[in-house]
Amino acid sequence: MPPYCHNVKREQFLKKRLTTEQRKILTDHSALYNRLPEDLKTKLEGLMHVFLHEVDFEVDGFSEVTEEMRICVAAEACVLILTRGYDSYSQLRRVCIYKKLVRKNKKIAGSANRYEVKLDWHSCLQGMRWGADNHNVILHEFAHVLDQADDAEAQSIPVAVDSIADRRKWKEVIAREYPKIKAAQVYSLVHTIDKYALTSNAEFFSCATESFFERSKELRQYNPEIYELLQDYYGLDPLQWEEAKSQRDSQLTFIKTFGPLLFLLLVTAAILILGMYDYISTGGILCCFAPVLSILLYIWWTLNVPTSDSR
Repeated sequence: MPPYCHNVKREQFLKKRLTTEQRKILTDHSALYNRLPEDLKTKLEGLMHVFLHEVDFEVDGFSEVTEEMRICVAAEACVLILTRGYDSYSQLRRVCIYKKLVRKNKKIAGSANRYEVKLDWHSCLQGMRWGADNHNVILHEFAHVLDQADDAEAQSIPVAVDSIADRRKWKEVIAREYPKIKAAQVYSLVHTIDKYALTSNAEFFSCATESFFERSKELRQYNPEIYELLQDYYGLDPLQWEEAKSQRDSQLTFIKTFGPLLFLLLVTAAILILGMYDYISTGGILCCFAPVLSILLYIWWTLNVPTSDSR
């Protein structure tokens, strides 16, 4: 397909949205998706359609590729390119999902190069569901894809070869942070990035990416230079999502707790004013309060008493 036609096709996919059923898959499985602001969710959906069109899915140990697999992998992978654009995955061709992924007789969670990603499905589900445990195999492996996209080398420097200043900056930060991670492991000091980053130079960027999205607050607090480096690279600030979600939760809590009370005060004031001007008799006032209180009690109960969870 000529480049022009290819780009037109992508533009068409970028305008598409997920179905209600596809969104439910993500709300049920992805803690990261549930944290995203609505504008980023909209952008994510378009990127997912491009991903699902251009990347082939295969399975090993399963009878078929399920919609759940496709939607979950596409969503988590495309979070990494929300502001970078789909060209970051332009060389990616295949995702293979395993029931049990083994390398050298040892079970692993995933592996990746710039053309192909292999994923253990159980590890994927675990990583998606627990959004603050610092382990997300999909984010980890697709960070490897980004790392290798320009130079085919996994060395935790995911910027273009000809970007000399940026590459120097990454090298300097990694050189400073590696000893800190090692010291944290030896002396039990605080460091957000998982010790798996010490396995090789290739793992620093992927592990840091997991922390950036899953433990944003801790990474920003204890390792601000890494956070700012990743913030600049991904063009995102997950810490703001946490704060926005916290503010929304506080507002909802206030409304649920005090909303019925405020409504009761307004209704009471209205009834008393009507009584003062003899629009309602004393008996009528008392009769008005009985159903109002009953309704408010029911509203409060509905909003504040948690429902049982059968899962």
